[in-house]
Amino acid sequence: MKISVVLAAILLATPALALDKPRDWIPPPIQTIPNHREMTREVIIELATYAKGRKKDFTVLMRGGVELVVKGEREAVWEDIQDPYGKEFEKRLPVGNAFRPLVKLLDGIVVDGLYCGPYRFERPLVQEIKERKELDAQLARERKQGIHRQPVPIPVGPFSNDPAEELRKAAEVKEKQLRAEHQRRALYAVDALQSEGRRILSVDECASAKEAEAPFRNGDRDRVLAFASAGNPGLDHMPKAKPHREDAQPITAVTAARNWLPLLKLDRYGTRDEFVRAIEDSNYDVVVVDVAHRGADSLVKSDVYRMKFKKLGPPRLVLAVMPLGRAFDWRWYWKKGWEAGNPPFLFALDEEPGAFITDIGSPDWRKLLSKYLIGIMDLGFDGVMLDDVGTYLWFEDLMPLDK
Repeated sequence: MKISVVLAAILLATPALALDKPRDWIPPPIQTIPNHREMTREVIIELATYAKGRKKDFTVLMRGGVELVVKGEREAVWEDIQDPYGKEFEKRLPVGNAFRPLVKLLDGIVVDGLYCGPYRFERPLVQEIKERKELDAQLARERKQGIHRQPVPIPVGPFSNDPAEELRKAAEVKEKQLRAEHQRRALYAVDALQSEGRRILSVDECASAKEAEAPFRNGDRDRVLAFASAGNPGLDHMPKAKPHREDAQPITAVTAARNWLPLLKLDRYGTRDEFVRAIEDSNYDVVVVDVAHRGADSLVKSDVYRMKFKKLGPPRLVLAVMPLGRAFDWRWYWKKGWEAGNPPFLFALDEEPGAFITDIGSPDWRKLLSKYLIGIMDLGFDGVMLDDVGTYLWFEDLMPLDK
């Protein structure tokens, strides 16, 4: 595939946030740029394989990372650079195909902003997927005829003589392209996973409590397990309203869940016990929590066991959140003197205070992640939600393939 055909789509990637390039950063030669998506897949597959080998029904969710599920254009460009003469062409996974080793290990994927926010879908996902497939089929037919169109159209004109108006139009066009490309990638992942019986979960931060009602209705329609709120961007407190479709059914798999609660920061609760009691007094089918209260007071096995039952009595799933692509200076593994570049896997300072973008390919970081997962399983959690997965987009923005 020619670089010029896919370059525009690549540039539409939304990178993970970070303050700036690492200090004294020098871009590597284009031939030595790693495939950051494949490195991330390798880590997830390694962790999930261990977890499910130790406990067959251990649930593994991935938050974000839609580009990891289905092969996209950037990876095809990367392969062309690594193999310019096509010697390994027959071994390559075709663009648009799902990475089955990853899909078979995931129980579901969490997608942010499916129903609220700038990249929300206005129509049923089944309709969006159908139209996307029809357009892709048309583009494939055109390519056979020598006609190459971008998967996301780039509007041109009309033009005016007013520079301010041209800037406004350019910004508007760019935003539309970003939205279309973001949605395109999400649709590929949703379709691939739902086709394999995996669960799609959503997290939506909506403008108002009224607007936050729609994601639950739309989620039921789309076979998506939705969570929506207003005024809770940090996912640090429990909604006052009862869970959507609350019932007394026992939940032993995420596919059977009717609602879920991501409660990823526990700082609003005065003590660890206060937080655990709040979970005990709820009827969510699946809860995802941090492993420690305020980053320091780790949950113990008895805490996890107490959370495993709804207030109504039957069991539910309790999952731990586990960041992959970011490290935090308030977590259990942090050591005095660590900073960006020391140890080397702390690749760059992140926008969030106390957070660092990590080099997920680093053996030392991978060892630390393995210890993290072992600790989660030792505490008795039913599963894990791998978070901060999409930092590969930041690396791709740092190391473009169009030099």
